Amino acid sequence: MGGSPELPRRRWNLRSEPHPDAWSRLPREWGIPDAVLATLWNRGLEDPDAIQRFLAPKIEDLGDPNGLIDCERAVTRIAAALRNSETLFVFGDYDVDGITAAALWVRLLRHFGARPLYKVPNRMEDGYGLSVRTIEEAHAGGATVLIANDCGTSAHEAIERARALGIDVIVVDHHMPDATLPAAYALVNPRRSDDSYPFPDLAAVGVAFKLLEALVARIGGPEDLRHLRNHLDLVAVGSVADVVPLRGENRVLVHFGIRVLRARRRPAFQALMEQAGVADKWLESSTIAFSLAPRLNAAGRLGHPALALELLLADDLESARSFAARLEKDNDERKRLHEVVLREAVETVEKDEGRGAYAIVLGSAGWHPGVLGIAASRLVEQFGVPVVLVSLSGETARGSARTPPGFDLLALVARASEHLSAFGGHRQAVGLSLDPAHFVAFQTALRDQSRAALAQGVPEATLELDAALEPRQCDVELARWVERLGPFGEGNKEPLYLARAFCRPGRVLKDRHLRIHVLANGRVIDCIGFGLAPYASEIPSGGAEMKLAFTPMLNRWRGQEQVQLKLREIDFV
Repeated sequence: MGGSPELPRRRWNLRSEPHPDAWSRLPREWGIPDAVLATLWNRGLEDPDAIQRFLAPKIEDLGDPNGLIDCERAVTRIAAALRNSETLFVFGDYDVDGITAAALWVRLLRHFGARPLYKVPNRMEDGYGLSVRTIEEAHAGGATVLIANDCGTSAHEAIERARALGIDVIVVDHHMPDATLPAAYALVNPRRSDDSYPFPDLAAVGVAFKLLEALVARIGGPEDLRHLRNHLDLVAVGSVADVVPLRGENRVLVHFGIRVLRARRRPAFQALMEQAGVADKWLESSTIAFSLAPRLNAAGRLGHPALALELLLADDLESARSFAARLEKDNDERKRLHEVVLREAVETVEKDEGRGAYAIVLGSAGWHPGVLGIAASRLVEQFGVPVVLVSLSGETARGSARTPPGFDLLALVARASEHLSAFGGHRQAVGLSLDPAHFVAFQTALRDQSRAALAQGVPEATLELDAALEPRQCDVELARWVERLGPFGEGNKEPLYLARAFCRPGRVLKDRHLRIHVLANGRVIDCIGFGLAPYASEIPSGGAEMKLAFTPMLNRWRGQEQVQLKLREIDFV
């Protein structure tokens, strides 16, 4: 495939259309365009009922929260604490999922008359997860119930200390448990091996919402349920930021959460969107992923997550703008630190004559641990091999690892784990810690372990296309149908279609994005390719016949709607 060497090359794979007999089972009488029906088919939606539920989600599609093990026990204890005016302590991890879950609990507990204490940890001082230090703080504040969000499933020591101090810990989590669970008062986690809840892929903020649904059913009424659902914006932001699969219950929660974001914008999100320069744009899942989540995450990465929580708890726009401005400074610093890591890592890799034969494993005492995951992902895109980046500052070195599809990164790191203090994650992303003195030994071991895997060949990167679609078929009505397939994200990617068309060169926007125009039956259709600026120099001044991998979308501006083609990749015929 043609294209700039600065951009990853992938083989385009046009999926086959459903068999003619299968087409007859699809509800074509509803007026769904064939390209959209093909997309639904590719996502395993093959009968009218499933398609109806997908195209028109209902809040009633959510499962019964009492199906979660320990949900009823947790709700009973929290209800008793509210009734007896006990002090509750809300704890959330420092990423967006944990922070939004903590904000959700604080909002609802206040709604029921409580004055909870709350905290999110500073990653530099407190480390990850629920610690003995936090338990001591809760005890000093007089708390008798602690609600731990997005952590706690492995916090054996902290929970034992809580038991000794008479604090009942309720864990609200979604991480994979160890073989043995800690002795929490209640541990609500759909990934427990003994839990049969039908949808285990909830984010922690989704699990928190389920518990609060059960709490409202126990002690509240219809008005309280409406109040809870008005906080679905927090659930949407936390779920999209944590990259949980947007199918099943997650898709329902995010669908309605985005509705709340559009209809009743929380001061925090209004202020963040102003900082991002998108306050006047149509809000969708990509707004969360690229504008809201990075700014909230920046606080946790640089050690100031309390700012993000206070922002989400702000009740007026003036206060929210003050917090958002401080977060923007964190986000700018996060970008700067990320660019430093990326530049230094690329310089080192390009000097390595053996690159491509083994994993990239690099460390530096000058790298900030909060930006390593983002930088590792960028290096994976550029070099196509597993990447481990380690900050060697302090007594304990901390690292983040990422990998292209086709490699089991967790298993790879496990084979070199004799040099590590701790590690965890999944096939695509791993976090680790070690003594800085052991880094060189770990680097050598992981490179050796990866050499055999890479010798078998890097899996070919492919771009899956749902159907062929002529640009002349792309109008506002089709874009509306495509929009109904959202919200888009992990597990529910934007559909991609294949077209061949004559394109006229446009211009480069913000040094990164490509704008071109497609000619289709006398119409000129605007196209935007995010990150595709390197292709600009390859398009002849008079235009060229090109192949496009694209998504039709609605471009809304000042009350007007126009169809625009969002380009994922382009190729030259």
